[in-house]
Amino acid sequence: MRLECRSRTIAMTACLFGMFSVSAFAYPENPVLHTVENGGDSLAIRTIGDEHYRYTQTEDGVLVVSDSTGVYYYADETGAASKFKAKNAGKRSAEAKKFLNGLDRQKAFRKHRDRHPDRFKRGATGRAERPAWVPTADGSSTSTSEVSASGDAPRVLRLPDPRAHSRGNVRIPVLMIENNEAHNLDSTEAYNILNKEGFSSNSYRGSVRDYFVDQSTGVFEPVFDLYFVKIENSFKNYIGKENVMIQDAVDVLRSKYASFDASVYDSDNDGEVDALAVLFAGGEVEAYVNNVKKHLGGFQYELRYQGGGWKDGSIDAGNRKKFNNCFIIKQAEYLFPTFVHEFSHTMGLKDHYCVWSDSCYINYRNTSIQAPGAHAWDVMATGMYNGTNSPPNYSAFERNFMGWLKYDSLTVEDWEIVIPPLGSSNFAYKVGIGKNEWYVLENRQKVGWDSPLPNHGMIIWHIDYNQTFWDRDSLNDVPGHQRVDVVEAGDQRVTSYEDGFVSGGGRHMTDDPFPGSQNVTEFGPFASWNGSGVDMHLYSITEKNSNICFATKSGVEVSDCEFVPRSSSSEPESSSSEAALSSSVAATSSEAAVSSSSVRPRSSSGGWRRSSSSQGWLASSSSAVVPMSSTDALLAGKVLHGTRMEISGRLLTVTAATVAPRTLRVFDVQGNMLASETFHGMDKTLDLGAFAGRGTLVVQLIGNGMLEGVLRVSVK
Repeated sequence: MRLECRSRTIAMTACLFGMFSVSAFAYPENPVLHTVENGGDSLAIRTIGDEHYRYTQTEDGVLVVSDSTGVYYYADETGAASKFKAKNAGKRSAEAKKFLNGLDRQKAFRKHRDRHPDRFKRGATGRAERPAWVPTADGSSTSTSEVSASGDAPRVLRLPDPRAHSRGNVRIPVLMIENNEAHNLDSTEAYNILNKEGFSSNSYRGSVRDYFVDQSTGVFEPVFDLYFVKIENSFKNYIGKENVMIQDAVDVLRSKYASFDASVYDSDNDGEVDALAVLFAGGEVEAYVNNVKKHLGGFQYELRYQGGGWKDGSIDAGNRKKFNNCFIIKQAEYLFPTFVHEFSHTMGLKDHYCVWSDSCYINYRNTSIQAPGAHAWDVMATGMYNGTNSPPNYSAFERNFMGWLKYDSLTVEDWEIVIPPLGSSNFAYKVGIGKNEWYVLENRQKVGWDSPLPNHGMIIWHIDYNQTFWDRDSLNDVPGHQRVDVVEAGDQRVTSYEDGFVSGGGRHMTDDPFPGSQNVTEFGPFASWNGSGVDMHLYSITEKNSNICFATKSGVEVSDCEFVPRSSSSEPESSSSEAALSSSVAATSSEAAVSSSSVRPRSSSGGWRRSSSSQGWLASSSSAVVPMSSTDALLAGKVLHGTRMEISGRLLTVTAATVAPRTLRVFDVQGNMLASETFHGMDKTLDLGAFAGRGTLVVQLIGNGMLEGVLRVSVK
């Protein structure tokens, strides 16, 4: 995202205010309880928050602050250190207990936050440049990769395209920075953590590269090139001036590695290195700046906005390339999950925990809602700390954003639906409920990267896209209206930030999946936040042999719960093959309604299934788009995307170059959809005899959500 501050009449501070609103993305702290030496005593504390704001509290939730020597004291009502040194609950003096009993803890928290303003401001002054994928007011978009399901209805907003370095064999430079105070990781250890295939030492489940290869099912295979440099200054001197540290390190890089070629790191050849990882040696670096504790790095941002004034702050990388998109993290303590989280930011994903709001850190024990965030279910939330170096799999929502997964559309039919595990199948359903709102159904099992999840079963995500919240990285900051929301099956609630971790409060999330710990076997309707939605219900939700199955009609028996993908060799090439009519395609969806091979009709007369209507065929109750301009260009025998459509008498033959889910739709010339059939494979023969005498028809072929062919035909 780029900001344009074109008018010099705009105050410079206002422009920078907007810049910072889109240029820094942190990661949540792990609030695991740990023990520190505190002025001669042993004190159990946890740290909560991220680089925008963080605080420390005792095991029983008392806010503490440290002085310049690192000794913790209870915070007073000004948010500063009181005279009482912090101690564990059982060792507090009578005087300290009296102080705490009379303390307004909420006031202390508010004042503490006031004392620690976020250097990365979130404001409405600056606006991100309008991305090409954002539709205009009339619902149009520059994107051509989607097919609208309704001629006049606004399109479903496509998710923003990820950055260029999310596909293929991409090389990413990693700056390993040390100084006289802290030394870099051993080069072999660092390489193994980032790159070694099947890396399993010290409880690693694989390398960072393995993680992304797994998430993308081999579509994305990054390689992380390590460069070891040493700078002379103390890391503390760079707190708040991380761009200066990077510039100093790059100067050493280009001097030490004379053959460094930045052009190999610019996969889209846009003049900028795709991403730069900056790893400073040692653990947390902190110092007091104007009596406020500050920390080094811990975020992803764009260097161009850190130059100050009107100066482009990007850094010359050589070969006419620049460093801009980067992230800065420490080498010690949670290197693996923080690298995965921050690198995901460089590809365009936002945070799915509560980031900016005061609502992020209050207690929800006595409320009707729960602490906001996707919690342990998501690597872009606090799930990054699940297990030991085992962040969870990308959700189907995140994989779809990256272009690594194509949703199957779920419609209202009396079918048994089967969903295999996401980690092994890369399969999920989508239910569109509005112009920019949808649900995602996925099956998460405690296997592989997902082993440490709180529980297993079907996870239902409710996604509500809004550009402002996306730009500001505040998707889950409103507890009562989260925009990347896990729909909890049961009634247990995450009551605080620290409850959203497997290590601390995983028990609060065991009821989130369906059927889950409370055996919740029904769901519906699929409601939007404004109260509308789709009146579809799921019944008999069952988990069997790691699969999830359910019915979309009450009373339909769920049987073996087996997922059996079709293939071109097993698909009969006749009108007697199993077929389904997608007459209930949601009019709001911009994606082609592609039924899955896991959808099995409970009853069928063979061929194109008949309805009980007098017309004899299921007809759409609403118009469906027929791209007539494309029809004029796509005549019999023409090829698009390697697919051929031909008609001989009443038989329509489709021949494709690849195996993929495809949908054939038949329209009259008024644009009314007469029938629809989905098949899997490379070829299909279909008898159009049922439409004899209906005049000119238009047959539309959709494969993988893209229009592959249109054919005019008149059946006699």
